[in-house]
Amino acid sequence: MLTVSLAGFHDQTAVVKMTAKLRDEPMKWDGTFDELPIGDTESCVHHVDGAAIDAFAQAIESFNPIHMDREWTRANTHYPDRIAHGVMTTALMSPAITGFCTRWRIRTALVSTSSKYVKPVIAGDTVTTTLTLVEKHRERKRFVLKAESRNQHGEVVMVGEAVEQVLSP
Repeated sequence: MLTVSLAGFHDQTAVVKMTAKLRDEPMKWDGTFDELPIGDTESCVHHVDGAAIDAFAQAIESFNPIHMDREWTRANTHYPDRIAHGVMTTALMSPAITGFCTRWRIRTALVSTSSKYVKPVIAGDTVTTTLTLVEKHRERKRFVLKAESRNQHGEVVMVGEAVEQVLSP
């Protein structure tokens, strides 16, 4: 499981060691489509705080007060704090996809994603996203990852999928 904080790294020592290892031992991208096992999973954890929501809003230039203003959100909605953009929750799949592909040593290109937002991600939530390999399409060398994201209370906040195109053998 990969743990990432959008506001900073939890363990700087681990990051330095991982970076040094990658620099000293170049990755061999020698995995194959055929090696990918149906049912394999990859997970990542993100703490989605106000700073992360602010950074995401800046990146996509979306400043709806439900995402940016805690007091406005409390006064005008039933939410206890501002909420993350839905597409931010979808974007939390990316490190798990990267981890999956790196572990299997395959290069891919993202073809598509789809998401259904079941519950909002509230500022301060910790979201665990788990991807499961559910389909392989040999003729096009594509695979489908089912996505499920849960908050720290175990509640599903998003379900969806990602389709990847294998670029390596």
